[in-house]
Amino acid sequence: MKVLVIAPFFPPDPTGSSIFAGQQVREMNRLGHEVLVVTNEIDKNAPTSDDTDDIEARFAPQGVYRLRSIRINLGKITWNYGIPVSILGFAQPSLRRRLREFDPDLVIIHSTLFDLSLLALWWSSRHEKKVLIVSHTALWHDNQFVNAAMHVYGRLVLRRLINKAKAHLVCVDKWTLDNAIGLFGTRDETSTIPVSVELGTMNDGDALKIRKRHELGNGPVVLSLGHVIPLRDRINLTRAIPLLVDEFPEIKILVVGMVKDNRFLELASQLGVLDHIVLAGPVPHSEIKDYLAACDVETHDLDGLGLGITSVEAMDAGVPIVAWAIDDNYPQFSLRSYGESGFIDDGSPSTIANAVARMIKDVDYREAVISSQRLLVDDIYSVESVTRQYLELVEK
Repeated sequence: MKVLVIAPFFPPDPTGSSIFAGQQVREMNRLGHEVLVVTNEIDKNAPTSDDTDDIEARFAPQGVYRLRSIRINLGKITWNYGIPVSILGFAQPSLRRRLREFDPDLVIIHSTLFDLSLLALWWSSRHEKKVLIVSHTALWHDNQFVNAAMHVYGRLVLRRLINKAKAHLVCVDKWTLDNAIGLFGTRDETSTIPVSVELGTMNDGDALKIRKRHELGNGPVVLSLGHVIPLRDRINLTRAIPLLVDEFPEIKILVVGMVKDNRFLELASQLGVLDHIVLAGPVPHSEIKDYLAACDVETHDLDGLGLGITSVEAMDAGVPIVAWAIDDNYPQFSLRSYGESGFIDDGSPSTIANAVARMIKDVDYREAVISSQRLLVDDIYSVESVTRQYLELVEK
């Protein structure tokens, strides 16, 4: 089968959707499918230690076509992200010729938000291609005016393009599913398939390097992965820090990612625990395993919005996570059916602090959580399992 994958972000871009798209492409290639990737130019400001040419050869032997694009940062409107705009690149005759020559049997579009996603839906509709569009996150914003504009966009623009392309919508968890059905999807044409991880790639990190780099001392280390944005603002975690400091005076909270919302730092200063927070900033994806090796527990999904890809990577590495996750985060799976889960039911300071403290102190409980979380990852999140679910969906 010939598969066209259109992804606004693709390796070596360090975003979660980029990593997932790269894993999906590589697995489909392994299974014998021909894959062509259309994506944006590499963000030259993004941290990366990977060689681009090597990535493109490994991920997509049919080619990675990178569009000429610009990145626009509109401050809090875009949560300080540089949003790729690629309409001029998509209009290039060379791209249209390449797509015509490739003539895909299936189009997979990653993201429902960017102009490249809309252009891909339009192209798929015009050429009557079978198409899946993957919703990696909900259309939501903490600013009520921007949020209202996103809802209008979802209902009036995105819904019409999805219907015109007869696209099937794939959501990565229950939150994105509920949001999609409310704004631009239909329950009959929507499925839920989680993101994937490459099993074993986060093992054998260099803990000593990270402890020295950030002067973490000898106390417990709580790792918090992912860019700090209103969807993952670290406010609930910060409120729990005073309780953790009472029990572990030398504890460090190591935050890895770009800080695009600094309210948690202001709160930490007010609570008198700012010196317990260490900001690592953005790091190449290849270094995440070193940070995982250096910590006792990972926690950042504390707002009841499901599990992100970094939480899954931590579980795969044998690092227990504490996360606020409902049992039916994926309607077809039960997260708590694998044993001691480490998942909590609310984001209160005492609930978070008690869960983290128990993970640090209770060795038997910690090992039970590690074991059950690894089973969960193997069964639900492996690249093989997730790609198989996509291909089975296409067959239906």
